[in-house]
Amino acid sequence: MKEFSNEAYYMFFSALANRTRLAIIDVLKDGPKTVNEISKALEQDEDVVLENLKPLVRCVAVLSEDSGEKKTYRLNKAIVEPLSELLEFHTGKYCPSFTKCIPAEKLREYLKEEAARTTYIEHE
Repeated sequence: MKEFSNEAYYMFFSALANRTRLAIIDVLKDGPKTVNEISKALEQDEDVVLENLKPLVRCVAVLSEDSGEKKTYRLNKAIVEPLSELLEFHTGKYCPSFTKCIPAEKLREYLKEEAARTTYIEHE
């Protein structure tokens, strides 16, 4: 295994360890969106969406593009696609029944409900 920085891993994975952020990633799978569009899709205030976009942009899982008229956000496929493939492999090999827990057609609604929950992670 290559050398790694615990701090870099912590920053990256803590940015993803949030249900609202995972729901944002799910919404962005369909293509670039404005904060307003993400907010509507998740039924969340724009301020909540903006606060949750910051860590995703900081860890470069999400890229922002400012065209002057509007700012859009899109997935950084170079980061998200390999993670998605890794998680698909892991789930298929070690958690095959997980996909039966939440059918694909209900997953987006589940993520929306989970995003509405308030989650606090205490940091030392």
